[in-house]
Amino acid sequence: MSDPHALFSRPRPIPTHLITGFLGVGKTTAIRRLLERRPKDERWAVLVNEFGEVGVDAELLADGEVAVRQVAGGCLCCVASQAFTVGLNHIIRRERPQRILIEPTGLGHPAQVIETLTGTLYASVLELHATITLMDARHLASARHRAHETWCDQIHLADVLVANKADLYTEQDREAFFEFARALDPPKLRTALVSRGDLDPAWLDLPLSAARRALFPEAHAFLTAHRLKTSESGDPQPLETDRPEWWTAESRGEGHFGRSWRFGPTVQFEPMRLDETLRRDAWDRVKGVVATSTGWVSINRVAGVGGLEPHPGAAEGRLEIIDHRPLDGEVIDRELLAARRPVAP
Repeated sequence: MSDPHALFSRPRPIPTHLITGFLGVGKTTAIRRLLERRPKDERWAVLVNEFGEVGVDAELLADGEVAVRQVAGGCLCCVASQAFTVGLNHIIRRERPQRILIEPTGLGHPAQVIETLTGTLYASVLELHATITLMDARHLASARHRAHETWCDQIHLADVLVANKADLYTEQDREAFFEFARALDPPKLRTALVSRGDLDPAWLDLPLSAARRALFPEAHAFLTAHRLKTSESGDPQPLETDRPEWWTAESRGEGHFGRSWRFGPTVQFEPMRLDETLRRDAWDRVKGVVATSTGWVSINRVAGVGGLEPHPGAAEGRLEIIDHRPLDGEVIDRELLAARRPVAP
């Protein structure tokens, strides 16, 4: 592993920001909003990590002006920790950024990431600022979320706690959030309600608190992955090439199950059939960038809410489904194959 001190030198450490939060709370949207507001004369870079095996967020964040690097296939703080430092060193060396945003997977425990970024490896290279954690205040009424150790520690380790999607809250949701936030100890530097990921850029310059401690420091994701190639008939087959036209992988860890797809450049879908397939179940998270017969689209669904949006395009199609229940991958594969636009003879 390269020494980051030898990779990059500058008069002051690079301001670095950890944007955390559970699945589907809007981290990628929030980062996109921050990127839109960045000073045009500043070089920013983003490192994103995903639970699935193909990585979608980098495509959703790409705007041609900000360097985005992804680490797919697990949690930055555990199975992919070496990939984390390799990816971060790559950004430091190649992009020479003036600010770095890091988005761990929604199932990632932030404690070890914070420890790595503030440890001797990156001393004098990076300056970690306040950890910003997004949450959905409606999850306070969910026993499944409140019992999840990673969910608890993402919130507990936050310096800035933000309840996103406030436009969807009831007055009871709002009151529950502020009552919950007031009871947290030590208190947060900022507590806020926002909509559509509208973070205040000034929060980026708030300091990291050294007083926060994880409630569950041993909590971390154990991810296993099983890679498959799916045939035209929908039958899973062993992966034979690095970039087949239709590539599938399964992941599991932290009480969640994922299935990922990577599609070659000739794979297009009929948008209505694709939308019907992805609305078949209210999965916790569905995201992707895929080609359709009417153009490229992005997919961003949370608990059954969200549709297809126009997208400028990508080198290949990518799709991920994550849920707290086991996925019937073979059924989903068959439905996706049925939604594919027929290949012209």
